[in-house]
Formats: sequence, structure tokens, C-alpha cells
Amino acid sequence: MRSYLILLFLLGTDAGVLVAQTATAATSQVITGQTSPATAESSVRPEDAVITLRGVCSGPAGAADDKKADCKTVVSRREFEFLSDSINLGGKTISMGARQNLAKTYAEYLVYEQPAKQAGLENTERYAEIMRWLRLRMLTDLLREKIVEEYRSPSDAEVAHYYQEHIIEFERVHIARIMVPRNVSGDGEMGNGATVERDKKLLAVANEARERVVKGDDPEQIQKDVYRTLGIGAVPPTDLGNQARKDFVSEESAELFSLKAGDVSKVETELASFVIYKVISKETLSENEVKDQISREMARRNIEKANQAITQSVEPVYNEKYFGPPVAEPLVPGKPAHP
Repeated sequence: MRSYLILLFLLGTDAGVLVAQTATAATSQVITGQTSPATAESSVRPEDAVITLRGVCSGPAGAADDKKADCKTVVSRREFEFLSDSINLGGKTISMGARQNLAKTYAEYLVYEQPAKQAGLENTERYAEIMRWLRLRMLTDLLREKIVEEYRSPSDAEVAHYYQEHIIEFERVHIARIMVPRNVSGDGEMGNGATVERDKKLLAVANEARERVVKGDDPEQIQKDVYRTLGIGAVPPTDLGNQARKDFVSEESAELFSLKAGDVSKVETELASFVIYKVISKETLSENEVKDQISREMARRNIEKANQAITQSVEPVYNEKYFGPPVAEPLVPGKPAHP
């Protein structure tokens, strides 16, 4: 009688609200493996009633011997938890508030069920089409959930293999940076773009700064002197801390990670500045330090690959006369050359 109500939950916003309300609380519990403290709910047996609707008949609609005042519909703990577990894709811990909201919504749906049937809504084409759509949606969501469960936890051997194959991703350089802005005239006035003459003067300032770095002068003091010479305030920090290869454009990354501790880069020409980098130290993060990061990345890749195996052989064709031309995806701002 109630099986299709599960799908009705997922048609509206209730299931989405259920997940949204529990996501924050669930995150820490899922990560740490902790569960909520024992409460009075532990004394409620699986067969005990958790929702009782007095005045709602559980028999067939319109039964001759139904006396509404004497009717009742009972939902046991086992039935309620089967429902909540079924619609809680992802298996997040459900807070008490979300559980109560679900119970109230379920009770309301059960109240409307028999009147809706009596109105003949269950036999309409619209109802059938909605259920067809929900069936497709549920099959898709359940398969995606199955894929996530299958690939979410790579083995220790898989993690170790990934670490060895991608070890350069875990190299870090501790970097000091000195910048010479290219959009100043030399007297503190900001320009709208580089000119050949101005670039020459500012490049000379950058080369001089690099020579001082090579000699062993303090990068922070050099940066202050550069900004004072150019008449600029708000001196940027020089110590960037540990950086990965992905934190730089490819050309700079290749050079910086080839340097030894204490070495100084050439003067790099970036869009807005001339930049000098000094390598303070280098290290490679241990497998244990990056194990969780690797597990997440492997899970993401494997899940994406499994989904692509299902979809990549299919090429949907949409009638542009009906749907119109494709809407352009919003542009994602480009990653800066450095932090």
C-alpha cells in the first residue's frame, strides 16, 4: 500500500531537505566513524509503533465496514527506518530534527493517500508518467550510489601504488617571492598596461633585486626596498610557505622544482609583475601524510571512470528548433600564476 510513497518523497523537496538538514552533522560523524550517544530510542523495539494515525484506515479505500472513527494506521520502527534508509541516498546520519520532519511529512502523505485514490488520481496518465520519471531517476541514483560505494575506499596497496607513480605531485618547495609590479611608472603612479620603456626600467629594478637575493640579502627587506623605490605602499608578504607544482604555471614550476635549497630563479615575467623566487627548502610528503588525499583522489577518478563507462558510448542529439542552441557554461576564473 505504501511502497510508492517512497518515490513521492523524492518527487518533492522533502528528501532534499532531509539530506541538507543532516549533511553538516553527518560529515564529522562519517569521517570520524562516531555515532550519536544512546538515547531513549534504544528501548523502542523494531515492531513497536512509532507513528499512529487515528482516523486513517489502512484497509482498501471505500471498504464497507470501515468506521473512520475506529480506523487507525500504524507505522512500526522497522517500517519507518526502512523508509528513511531507502530515501537517504549516501547513508548520512539523520539528525533527530530531520527524523521528526520526515515523520510529520510521512504522516501527512498517509492522510492524503486514500482521498487521492478515491479521487481516481492513481489511475491518471499524469500519475503514471510521474511514476515513470521517478523510476528512471531512482534507478539512476541507486546505480550511482552503488558505484560510489564500490570505489570510495581504495585499498592500502592501491594507495601505495598511486603514491609511487605520482610522487612528484607530493614534492613541496618552501618559497620566498619578490615582486616588481609592471604597472607603475616608478613614482608610484599606476598605469593601464606595460610599455617597452617602462618595462626596461622595471626589469632593471628586478635584476638588481635578484642580484641582492643571490648575495644572500633578506628577501623581505629587498621587497620593502623595491616598493619604497617605486613609491608603493602595502608591501606584499615574501614567504609563501610550502608550495606544490600545481601552484605555479608550468614553466615556473619546472624551474623551481629543479632548483636546490638556497638557489634563486631567473627573473620571471608574469602578466602584472616581474618575479624572483628563492628556494628556502624542499621536501617530499610521506605516503602517510597524503594517504587520505590520495584515497579521495583515487575514489573521485574511479567513480568518474565508472560513470563514463556507462555514458560515453551514448551521444544524445537534441532538436535545437525545439530546445534552442546550447547555453554556454559559465566561465571558471583562471588560476593565478602563483598564490
